[in-house]
Amino acid sequence: MTIKAQIKLDPRVKLKAKRTLEGNVLIVDHEDIDIVLLPEKNKCIAFPKENMSDKVYATQDRLYSFLAKKGVLSHSTVRGGNVFGSMEADIFESKLPGIDATQAFLYALHEFIKEERPYFRSSSHYDEERLDALLSPSDEDSTELGDVPQSAKKGSMHKQIGPYGFQYNYSLVRENESED
Repeated sequence: MTIKAQIKLDPRVKLKAKRTLEGNVLIVDHEDIDIVLLPEKNKCIAFPKENMSDKVYATQDRLYSFLAKKGVLSHSTVRGGNVFGSMEADIFESKLPGIDATQAFLYALHEFIKEERPYFRSSSHYDEERLDALLSPSDEDSTELGDVPQSAKKGSMHKQIGPYGFQYNYSLVRENESED
């Protein structure tokens, strides 16, 4: 007995994208990078949104590795762009009938962004928690003015002991100089 099942994939995707005057597609859906698709040149360029950092480079690396695994581009075509912090890659031309390279790229890009979304949420949640901890600390992490107990010795540095224990050595040198 054989069972036949038809699985219909919905190729429609939702991306925050804009079309430029040149006909390029600018995708601004990612938190760290903006992605530009140049359909006429079969290229993809990833620009950092704000500042270039290790986080942006790691995101660009994940993007191009993901697209290479999906068969949209080759690792050998990934290179630095002519704008600081940008990376670009050549997109394969489609040899399969009925499959457009641009549409395949946009679908694979949508899958990448969908995979990255939980990380966006967790990083923004972490930032919010950290800010809340700094601005409104719990009762354990804070004291009111006047509740700090007084003690004769304050701080962690002794007046008689210098940093790295060198103050004693200097006093010996001074004693020897005064004897001469």
